[in-house]
Amino acid sequence: LPLNNVGVMALDYKGKEGIATSIGHSPISGLANPKAGSRNSITEALTNIVWAPLKDGLQSVSLSANWMWPCKNEGEDARLYEAVQAISEFAIDLGINVPTGKDSLSMKQKYPDGEVIAPGTVIISAAANCNDITKVVEPVLQKDAGDLYYINLSQDTFKLGGSSFAQILNVIGNDVPDVQNASYVKTVFNTIQKLIKDNLIVAGHDVASGGLITTLLELCFAENNLGAELDLSALNEKDSFKILFAENSGLVFQSKNNSVEAILSEANIEFFNIGKTTNNDVLSIINNNEVFTMTISRLRDMWYKTSFLLDQKQTANDLAKTRFENYAVQPLTYKFPKHFTGKLPVFSSKNDQPRPKAAILREKGSNSEREMANAMYLAGFDVKDVHMTDLISGRETLEDIKFLGAVGGFSNSDVLGSAKGWAGAIKYNENANRAIKNFFERKDTLSVGICNGCQLWMELDLINPEHETHGKMIHNDSHKHESSFTSVSIQENHSIMLSTLAGSTLGVWISHGEGKFHLPYDESKYYIVAKYGYDAYPANPNGSDFNTAMLCDKTGRHLVTMPHIERSTFQWNWAHYPSHRKDEVSPWLEAFVNARKWIENH
Repeated sequence: LPLNNVGVMALDYKGKEGIATSIGHSPISGLANPKAGSRNSITEALTNIVWAPLKDGLQSVSLSANWMWPCKNEGEDARLYEAVQAISEFAIDLGINVPTGKDSLSMKQKYPDGEVIAPGTVIISAAANCNDITKVVEPVLQKDAGDLYYINLSQDTFKLGGSSFAQILNVIGNDVPDVQNASYVKTVFNTIQKLIKDNLIVAGHDVASGGLITTLLELCFAENNLGAELDLSALNEKDSFKILFAENSGLVFQSKNNSVEAILSEANIEFFNIGKTTNNDVLSIINNNEVFTMTISRLRDMWYKTSFLLDQKQTANDLAKTRFENYAVQPLTYKFPKHFTGKLPVFSSKNDQPRPKAAILREKGSNSEREMANAMYLAGFDVKDVHMTDLISGRETLEDIKFLGAVGGFSNSDVLGSAKGWAGAIKYNENANRAIKNFFERKDTLSVGICNGCQLWMELDLINPEHETHGKMIHNDSHKHESSFTSVSIQENHSIMLSTLAGSTLGVWISHGEGKFHLPYDESKYYIVAKYGYDAYPANPNGSDFNTAMLCDKTGRHLVTMPHIERSTFQWNWAHYPSHRKDEVSPWLEAFVNARKWIENH
């Protein structure tokens, strides 16, 4: 599901440090009260980024403000002044900076019969140093964990002005919730940070657009047979519409145990224990003498429908409808190899021999070369960087290379089609053509083509050279670029890299526009190494013949894969990894280790 609090990017492949980013905005409350809208926007960015453990807590955070305003229209310049002043004062009170931003101050469109002005809006982006990318808290309640807690970060009464609830009634309202105390926000932020670093919070989500009811439902959406039994009576608001739909800035989190209560009390934070999770598809909410019972799966479809309606406008072959029908019935389920330990590979060269030589092959516009190089290095290779200009000029011949990896990306911006320009640079250049031809004719070499590299090897007819009519990579059935985390089931196969993983089902990233294997012969004519976890869209993102995700040649030495196995080598690379596993690497690294072992023995 497209559901998370914060984005986190690792700084390198060895440590746990990273950069956390989040956004916050509150344009509807800003229409009624520009100052409140500014404070709510900053607070939403903070209630999103708080779920990543930050090196110095709130002091780690820097903000960027993106102003979009219809200036030089009646009253708008004054409203902008108020909004900017509120951002400045609130950030100063919080002790964080706003060193950058941008503005678009002519947000007005003129038509022959009138003018349309955009609502004045500020989008806040937050960034901070995350000191442990493995401890990021996700908005997914955990079964059999601790209780759920609610904190009203705004310290304001529940108000429906500026809410999504008001908007669907075609009103904005005058009375909007506001953040009352920057010092309290500071205290709550840093206390939640401490609880996360002490492993006392297992799930969490911000309260913002859609109100508390949306937060509670979203915490249940990303798992099957997950619900909650909650009692909101202690929040002291008799109007259930206000308590559920008011967009007061707040937090909901699930604790590991009740020890969090003493820590929150010591910090003088007002919190409410609102209930616990259940193992069924129902969210039950009590507020005084009112009881609300909701079916999670039905409301998840309702929540997802807006995305479906937008998807319809850009996805071909009625696949938007297929996605909507299938998204909830294609759960990510894995089967790890029984022999997999999760440990970083340990290798020792025979008789102190040097590491075998591998190379990454890249072209203008390609990417993922660092991930490929790192996977090769961790598996025991000495890795060389080879650009197409090296082959074309003759500086590189690949004569000392045993393992060649053609990387992913969008070579030559896909202007001629995926990898067609790259393939042409090899076909029609004498030095490059000779280097690749000689490499593939040798019996002591291995290769892998990933994504754009897969398209390259297929375009060069290197996987099934014995076929009279060759398979090709063509446009996805959706006629658009697909980027998602899916799963593949590895078949019984003779691929040197992947034969030991046969029988496994593993998660993996895909990102391509022309990822469909068009294979003109019967399935028996191909050496299909892996298929997508489900044969229907969106798990199969491209409509490949025979549900193909990976192929190898008849020798097993040359592999092509549209899924990015090199981008999925660590636990934290995966969008979803089994929570009970504490692995150092994912099973995908074994593919590269197998390549090294084979080369050492041949």
